[in-house]
Amino acid sequence: MGYAWERVSIMNEELVKNLCQYIDDHQEDIINDLIAICRIESVTDNNAEVKPFGQSCRNVLDAMLKKGEEEGFSTHNYEYYVGSIKYDLKKEKSIGILAHLDVVPAGDDWTVTQPYEPLRKDGYLFGRGTGDDKSGAIAGLYIQKAFRELNVPLRNNIEVLLGTNEETGMKDVQYYSAHYEVPAFTFVPDAGFPGSAGEFGRLRYVLKSQNALSADFVDAYAGSAFNIVPNKATVVIAKDSKIDYKALPETFEVKETEKGIEITGFGVTTHAAGPERGVNAIKVLTSELLKLEGIKPDDREILTFIDNVNQDYLGTFLGIDNQDEISGQTVSSGTVLRFNNGYISLLNDCRYCVTDNGDRLEANIREQAAKWKFDVVVEEKTYGAHLDVNGPVIQTIRKVYEEETGKTAEIRIGKGGTYAGQMKNAFATGCHLRENWGEKPDYLPEGHGGAHQPDEFIDISAYIKGIKLLMKMVLAVDEIL
Repeated sequence: MGYAWERVSIMNEELVKNLCQYIDDHQEDIINDLIAICRIESVTDNNAEVKPFGQSCRNVLDAMLKKGEEEGFSTHNYEYYVGSIKYDLKKEKSIGILAHLDVVPAGDDWTVTQPYEPLRKDGYLFGRGTGDDKSGAIAGLYIQKAFRELNVPLRNNIEVLLGTNEETGMKDVQYYSAHYEVPAFTFVPDAGFPGSAGEFGRLRYVLKSQNALSADFVDAYAGSAFNIVPNKATVVIAKDSKIDYKALPETFEVKETEKGIEITGFGVTTHAAGPERGVNAIKVLTSELLKLEGIKPDDREILTFIDNVNQDYLGTFLGIDNQDEISGQTVSSGTVLRFNNGYISLLNDCRYCVTDNGDRLEANIREQAAKWKFDVVVEEKTYGAHLDVNGPVIQTIRKVYEEETGKTAEIRIGKGGTYAGQMKNAFATGCHLRENWGEKPDYLPEGHGGAHQPDEFIDISAYIKGIKLLMKMVLAVDEIL
């Protein structure tokens, strides 16, 4: 008897055809349900009085669980960390589809619509969360509905799991995994097809200056979330400062305010997992400031350290640059700049190759920071992990993708930092099947349209195709668990 990947091509073709037809027939329902859930602002607030992650995350989970109940599935709320919508066939094991309902802050510069006013236009759906990752939750729900409607003889229960803290620490899934039994295998539709058979290690750390900047500096800020490379960075200098700000390039925005002379440099925002696709505005700002006359020596030293940290997106200056054959290149970016009574802090997002060790990276960072009189606070440290790429489950998934697309699949280790790195036997994959990854409407400016960017959008056609491909993957894996 062969493995499932040898049998995928002879799966019940009529059943698969009918399942796909169900998704096509319910396209309008799918998009309308996605619009409804994307209207809910659901930014995690780890410091909120309403625990665990703030009222807005409770609201979106309540709405999704209510939808699951209305559809006739069993639901469960795991203390507002994670929710479950389960197609419960009373089987011994379950296959999970794990998505997150929290989103990154809306940010500035939206041009097509407001962040929480989803808009259909030209075959696209715009709005915060349309791509990352509320579309994954709705995809999972309709896969369940299709299986139930067609009475598919599944070997496992199908459970849609809904997280609320993916963007700011993944404490939701960490809690769930520590207290409850996880599915036998879980798809995480928060990446691209064909998928990732593991996750880079994660190190999120803050560099804090031990010494304050002089009174020449009134404020400094950039970024809104640790996993977004910022497209704007601002410093405010005192009006009586001797810093020759008039020598800045014309690409900078300089204006006088009540606080002082406000100087803003611009970059191109992107996800911190792919910093090579953007331009870090903090680096743009510090590089040009350091060229100016009139900066005091002690101030120059502090700014030089910040500039050096962002000299590339590999972590070279801090001694954490590395790569391996299994996963690839380590990346690290300073993403959030803050100013408090003269003291500077820079939050950094590092994703390191799976054969490296977060303890080694932390030690190197602390050693280098100490030389420049900076303290280090580690906010998150996880270790890389990967599944057996040559095992039957991953090979089954690969085969389904290849037969669907006609393309040769290469399943790698992901930098994206999805839930797949936090749960046993989890596989990060997609729910949007795009012909040309990165293609977007001509009217979107550079740095717009992607996950975490202004004007976040999905291609509706690609989304429907992606749901059908994900459904086929779930169906194929169900055969061998």
